[in-house]
Amino acid sequence: MHGFKGRSRALVLASLGAIAMALVLAAAGPASTKRSAANATCKKQYGTLSYGIAGNGIPALDPNSISSAAQWVLQPLVFPGLVELQADGSVAPSLATKWKHSDDLKTWWFWLRHDAKYSDGRAFTSADAVQNILRVLDPKIPSQARANVKDFRSVRAINKYEIRIKLGSPSAIVPDQLLLVRMSDLTDPTKLNTVGNGTGPYKVSNFVPDQSLTLVPNPYYSGPTPPCFKRVAVIREPDPTAMTTDFTSGKLGVVWQVPIANVPKLESDGHAFIVAPKAVSSVQAWELDTKSPPFDNPLARQALSYAVDRATMVKVAYQGQARPSLTNDLLSTASAGYDKALKPYTFNLQKAKQLFQQAGVKPGTTFTFWAQADKNPERITMAEILQQDLAKIGYKLNIVQNDTSTWLQKFYPAGKSYPGLIVANGLSLQPNPALGLSFGISGKCECNWNNKQYDALYLKALGTPDPVKRQVVYNQMQQLFSQQVPVLTIGHLTNVMAAQKGIVGIWEDPRGNAHLENAHFAGH
Repeated sequence: MHGFKGRSRALVLASLGAIAMALVLAAAGPASTKRSAANATCKKQYGTLSYGIAGNGIPALDPNSISSAAQWVLQPLVFPGLVELQADGSVAPSLATKWKHSDDLKTWWFWLRHDAKYSDGRAFTSADAVQNILRVLDPKIPSQARANVKDFRSVRAINKYEIRIKLGSPSAIVPDQLLLVRMSDLTDPTKLNTVGNGTGPYKVSNFVPDQSLTLVPNPYYSGPTPPCFKRVAVIREPDPTAMTTDFTSGKLGVVWQVPIANVPKLESDGHAFIVAPKAVSSVQAWELDTKSPPFDNPLARQALSYAVDRATMVKVAYQGQARPSLTNDLLSTASAGYDKALKPYTFNLQKAKQLFQQAGVKPGTTFTFWAQADKNPERITMAEILQQDLAKIGYKLNIVQNDTSTWLQKFYPAGKSYPGLIVANGLSLQPNPALGLSFGISGKCECNWNNKQYDALYLKALGTPDPVKRQVVYNQMQQLFSQQVPVLTIGHLTNVMAAQKGIVGIWEDPRGNAHLENAHFAGH
């Protein structure tokens, strides 16, 4: 067994048979090749890393059609993209080695690695890159990445290792826009959800949807850091409590989405540590259907925003671990793009009642809070606070908890109707301010908010190379979003992730996603 300071830890070994399974660009030249994440320094492949997730497991493998946040851990492990996210929120080269743009910011060229191969041995080429980008652009594919790249008008392979992208409008941040587009194997699209054939350091060896997933080293991987584990076992735990118990007993090496209430216990565990991100861009938010009554009226959305006691919710539900979003902004107050002139939605029940009545929402109206039953208990705590406050002004709130699949089907993907529902959700936004704010553009948000003025400002921000002038546009976007309240942002925080001491190279990005691609056991 692999020892951890005198206490046996069963998280590593092949003997665990029971597991069974920033912007990086140059103004007119090629990109930098910087990498800020810790590189693996393993001497050899060793042991099994067990990674625990609570509730539903990983439902499918298609990296460009994400239906569960649990899938994000697979992106750097199995499905790299042309660029990769760094710990500070910037992007760096991955399958692309460099890029450049035209003077008008409407044409970009990307040059690809010559040695990248899929886990079946097939070479990765520009044809694969083009196919994946075009697939994301296909409106029939429910891809969260499409809104970032929907202005791409032409994507072509110039030769085997070069692609050219033409845009309808100028953009200074195309590498950031490509971050969510992953390079899957499209030889047989019918197998995307069941066969994980990617170019990353690991490949899928066994997969049972919503139950278990086992990764092993990709024998054809030729990237900058080698895979250091003989196996990575993604293990579905029945609930967060069971996950935390198995972690503290040593059955799991890494756990993700640890309940906030368990943080003090893990912080006091001398055999474990909390993985702290360098920056935070993820948001705890409530989504509304802005196309259906009563929340098709902005006054009703503003009323609800005034009825939300964000400061108390963060203090009670998140035990101070989050930054309250008092101005109802997608950007955190710690973001370089945050507009400090925004006016807060000061908790005011009488103001809320007045606005509800102006919107025609009469006292006695019942709203429904729609949440997951198998995770995120802090969301229920927030709902209970809202329930008590709404009752003070004559409104009712039903709290409904569902399994993850039922919860998703009600409002995802964008375009579904869910009148009167307040949907508790976590938004894993990109750190780049423009792309963080892009969650509000037409077609991207499950809130069904389509605002031409906001869309125009987004395009203007992309095409403004001067950072001072671009900040002016960011401020205008934030003012509009805050006033219209298409989504209620409650607080900014990442998912809590913990690891056993002795595991090094693990990190969490600003979006709250786990990165295991550089991880290994110390001394091996």
